Amino acid sequence: MDFICGGLVVEPTKQIAGPDCKVLVWFSSALASMPGHFNDYDFAAIAQEIYSDETRRQDRSLDEILAGVAQAWNGADKVSGLIVKCPGVPDMYDYERVAYASGPPEGIAQLLVAAQTLAKFADGYLVPTATCIEPVGVPYCREFYKKRGQELFTVGLQAHELCWSDAAPVAPTNTVVKSFLDNAVSQHGAKSVLYISFGSLFFPVATPELIEALVRTLLDLPNPFPFIFALGGKLASLPKELIERVNSSGKGLVCDFWVEQRAVLQHGAVGWFLTHGGFNSVAESLTQGIPLIIWPTNAEQPVNAALLSSEPNPIAIELLQVRAGPQIGPSLRGGPTITGTVADASEEFRTTFEAARGARGAVLTANARKMAKALREARKGEASEELTRLAAF
Repeated sequence: MDFICGGLVVEPTKQIAGPDCKVLVWFSSALASMPGHFNDYDFAAIAQEIYSDETRRQDRSLDEILAGVAQAWNGADKVSGLIVKCPGVPDMYDYERVAYASGPPEGIAQLLVAAQTLAKFADGYLVPTATCIEPVGVPYCREFYKKRGQELFTVGLQAHELCWSDAAPVAPTNTVVKSFLDNAVSQHGAKSVLYISFGSLFFPVATPELIEALVRTLLDLPNPFPFIFALGGKLASLPKELIERVNSSGKGLVCDFWVEQRAVLQHGAVGWFLTHGGFNSVAESLTQGIPLIIWPTNAEQPVNAALLSSEPNPIAIELLQVRAGPQIGPSLRGGPTITGTVADASEEFRTTFEAARGARGAVLTANARKMAKALREARKGEASEELTRLAAF
């Protein structure tokens, strides 16, 4: 059962199928955030406890309190600077583990409560990760769930064989996209293009000024960094005049239509992927050995960003000055003061793009390519063994 909605049907399913029917949860992300989402807290119970206390309730409905509890993700209904832990990820303040860029998390609280219900019935978990991505998280979570009487199956990235192919990459069918990429190789060389997408569900709608600053920074770079910005998601948008400026500049291409992401990432022109950090996008990038620039917007994305940007073998750069709302504050990992202003975000964009095309970028690119190789080997090794173990289970 999928973790997003399986909890809504697990009880009647068990009643129909009988007590001997095993329940496996499909969690389509990294393990680093899974115990925190499923097992460390009971959001419904926490919300009910707060609601039952007139002083703590503060004239809020139970649903409003539940939304706050789910957003805080720390056992309370608001972030407070508490230090929190995720397996395999550097410790962080609670407000660093969440993101507010995509606006109020409408409906997410109920889905997370359903996920926590599902976890109580689970006999095991299927997760598309591998030890090479989470060398700490995999053994930690395997032992963590073993103590709970649950199995963990790390089945690796579930990508089609064509996504791993060097011999026959999939080409974009959109002629405008393909032409831009082909021209970029001719004018700027291989791996010269930055691909930007926030996926199909998320977009930093709470900070449109920062999105516009991102595009303007790219347009103003003295050394062009050609880019494709895919606006395929329902929430994604840019001002019409800015889209026209980009598309007439020769420096970028804004696509206000669905883009064949895997085909774009397989094109020899693309060398970097600026993403929200959702695990589907992460997986598609890693199969191609492409390093990431991550702008988390919601859900488990900040944890993914911290995991992938951490030493000793980082494959991503996490943007920090794009943080919004209660997330603005010091980072436990150090670094500059985070303000969330356009000026500071623009400077971070500039220095990040400079780093991506310098010595640091070369290291991250090499690490990403090593990761792609390790994941390919895990497909025939660790992942295959896990699938065999799953079949026996």
